[in-house]
Amino acid sequence: MKILSKLGMVLCLLTSVLTIFSASGQQKAIRPEELMEQFRHPSAQRVLVVAHRGDWRNAPENSIKAVEYAMKAGVDIVEIDVQMTKDKQLVVIHDSSIDRTTTGKGKVCDLLLDSIRKVNLKNGAGMPTRYKMSSLKEMMLAVKGKPVLVNIDKAWDMIPETYKVLKETNTVNQAIFKGNRSFKELRSSIGSLVDSIVYMPMVWPSDYNIHKPAETEGPVSFTKAYIKEFNPVAFEVIYNTENSPVLEAIKLMKEKGITVWVNTLWPELCAGHDDEAATDNAAANWGWVIAHGANVIQTDRPAELLKYLKIKGLR
Repeated sequence: MKILSKLGMVLCLLTSVLTIFSASGQQKAIRPEELMEQFRHPSAQRVLVVAHRGDWRNAPENSIKAVEYAMKAGVDIVEIDVQMTKDKQLVVIHDSSIDRTTTGKGKVCDLLLDSIRKVNLKNGAGMPTRYKMSSLKEMMLAVKGKPVLVNIDKAWDMIPETYKVLKETNTVNQAIFKGNRSFKELRSSIGSLVDSIVYMPMVWPSDYNIHKPAETEGPVSFTKAYIKEFNPVAFEVIYNTENSPVLEAIKLMKEKGITVWVNTLWPELCAGHDDEAATDNAAANWGWVIAHGANVIQTDRPAELLKYLKIKGLR
């Protein structure tokens, strides 16, 4: 019986060890620090998955519950948005107004945190739920130490305030900042703080009318300048056509071993190879963006994307 008991223990240990490794042979992250290393050092054998606003199909967008569902599904990164209240508190919400996503009304910047806590979040169908909007501090405490990174969107004008929350919660190691300023503008704005965070520049086509770089330089020169002056660990890229100059910029990123983040949320972000198209033909869409350099994909269909990546041996 003792021999059988010991044998059972050995088999259990062996099973635990084997589950740490993915089908591609790359070690599965079991700590946020390991996951950040995978983000910093992209692998051709693994594509990281980002859940846009958490798993908002099953819980209110940007809620702690949506983030918990996304983590349970196995994503590597969750994207959240932050806004600042009238009393200078950071809360997790995408819109500048609470009208669409809560049972309340008004602009976030005109409301106190206490009044925001009195309303309930709505689900994807616009129906009230029992969930409340969280502060950034509460969100970061909910993910602290867990194998997930957090991409903090909408924070480009609040980086010092956001960083303060991360320091208070000891979660700086799990956070990814981003923005579309030139490095000169970024350094001028936040100074040496840029050296203490993981910052991901956003590269857009010159003819794209939303979130363009403040300077008029094209995506290739914008990328070259950032690589020379800052050498970021990742770029978020947007390309609205298959012949966009952003794809030339991606080649520069790949040559330098820099992580390439692609959004497949809607067609104009990825030359039409978006999530909805991928649900009909994953290879022609998610497969296309991977073939064109993506190491990280932000999606509104995390479960489906994870399934596709596992089939392709990229998980």
